[in-house]
Amino acid sequence: MRNSVLRILLCAHLFIFAISLCAQNTDSRFDWSASAAINSNYIWRGLYCGGLSLQADATVSYAGIFANMWWNVGATDWTFQHLNPEVDLSIGFSRWGLSVYYIHMYYFDHYADGTRSRFFDMHNYVPGGGGTTGEWRIAYRISDKIPLSMLLATRTFGRDGYIDQQGNLRRAYSTYIELGYDFTWGKNWLLATRLGMTPAKSLYTAYQGNFAICHIGLNLRKTWSFSTSSKLSPNLTAFANLMLNPYQVNKNNLILPIEQAGNQKLNLNIGCQVVL
Repeated sequence: MRNSVLRILLCAHLFIFAISLCAQNTDSRFDWSASAAINSNYIWRGLYCGGLSLQADATVSYAGIFANMWWNVGATDWTFQHLNPEVDLSIGFSRWGLSVYYIHMYYFDHYADGTRSRFFDMHNYVPGGGGTTGEWRIAYRISDKIPLSMLLATRTFGRDGYIDQQGNLRRAYSTYIELGYDFTWGKNWLLATRLGMTPAKSLYTAYQGNFAICHIGLNLRKTWSFSTSSKLSPNLTAFANLMLNPYQVNKNNLILPIEQAGNQKLNLNIGCQVVL
């Protein structure tokens, strides 16, 4: 596990070095951003993915073409018995509110089925198996005046498999569709509402069932902006996320012991983020 964290840090240093080169470039078509956050829980698309987590990301772009790297180092739950290092890589194009991710890869460095996950291992595996997984993604936000957003993401390669009734490994092509609307008021207050669904059997329903609403989310944020003598203008955001996965929800899985947090349907995350 120590080597896993070191590899993640090495990737982070290389990406930050690339950002520093872009920051020194005077071409207005170049842009970059970076952030770091601490989260009480790692929750995503209706799924509980971990407990206390440190997360960071960095993006470089040129004329709308971007590359992004996102890191997570945290505990699998609040028992702190295991860590779940993760690195996400993505490239795409963003313009006029439309973002098209040509590749978004998720790499989870942990032992699964007795083997270790590896970068660029694009074979299909059953849930819990190792390997990288990736998706194509399209996101669109109309405008600041009409803050309606839409997301479509489909996993097309890597680990996304299940065993069918004949005992064969099948690819699920897990698809996630999300609608969102943001409410703003006062001085830098924002409430983001999200409704997520999956049209067929997918990872979002543990590869069971068919169409399902799998994510109802509220995200309350307050942002403070700071001015410095340098070109940097950092922002500090405090946030609280409430997430409900209504798929097969019942009184027995709303709130569970921390040892079974991965099966919990109602989750809360609070944290803060610094953005450069």
